[in-house]
Amino acid sequence: MNLRAQYSLYMHEQNVEGSGKATSCVRAMDLLGPILAKSNSEFSDCAAIWSITSTGRVASLHKYILEQQKLAEKGIFRGKEPISYWRDGWCSAALKNYKEFLILRQYKDGLWQLYNEPKIDPAELGKRLARKKIPSIEELAPEHDMDFSTKEGKEVLRQTKARVNQDFFRDMILFDYGAQCCVTGLNIPGVLRASHIVAWKDDKGNRLNPANGLCLSATYDAAFDRHLISFDEKYRMIFSPKLKEYYTNEAFKTQFLGFKGKRISFPMRFRPDQAFLEKHRKKLSA
Repeated sequence: MNLRAQYSLYMHEQNVEGSGKATSCVRAMDLLGPILAKSNSEFSDCAAIWSITSTGRVASLHKYILEQQKLAEKGIFRGKEPISYWRDGWCSAALKNYKEFLILRQYKDGLWQLYNEPKIDPAELGKRLARKKIPSIEELAPEHDMDFSTKEGKEVLRQTKARVNQDFFRDMILFDYGAQCCVTGLNIPGVLRASHIVAWKDDKGNRLNPANGLCLSATYDAAFDRHLISFDEKYRMIFSPKLKEYYTNEAFKTQFLGFKGKRISFPMRFRPDQAFLEKHRKKLSA
């Protein structure tokens, strides 16, 4: 997948479907290339815009485009291209998002390198993933002009890293399970969840441990999160006593009873840790 396709996917994942922001940003980037090629400026070399991988170069270009948008048709924009893209700030917004995309791409590439180390213990992997630092993390924070040396600023950075790491945990778990629900085999990415066995808030040391995750479709993720279902020592689905009242429901028979006692499909590398599942089983709703 080339950079344009990766950026497009990133933007669609970050923005509400139907908002048009993702499509507009990709289109703005496409328009910028030919404009820069004709600009005779220090950024004419950026005409091949989808080949730029330096975040520093993108940051400089972003600053330049902000200035040019203020100059309107007195700058590099001549009015022959769709005016709304520079008049309404789409070109600068696209570059800002592209820089953030490159920062995350670099960071996640490093995380995947750790994941791909052969024979690595999942607990150790989780710790090493958590220790990995995000370059230019301030650029990903929602308030770029904040003083990040303050207590409030450090908390914003902590929350930003947590969000990014949660996104990676999802990517890692879905990859390990072949993007299929381990109960049903459903393979629609939009309804799959990376379920923590021991919740994110309850075990800081195992937040990114792949053996603390299951790939479940939304219905089973909700039931697992509420301790209505769990999995036994042989990875077979078990029920909370609370579910007995639903046994005669036809939909329940199809969607739950049909899987009771069935073993989950295992991931490619990191099986769920039974120590985590034991903790989960003890919380089955009575």
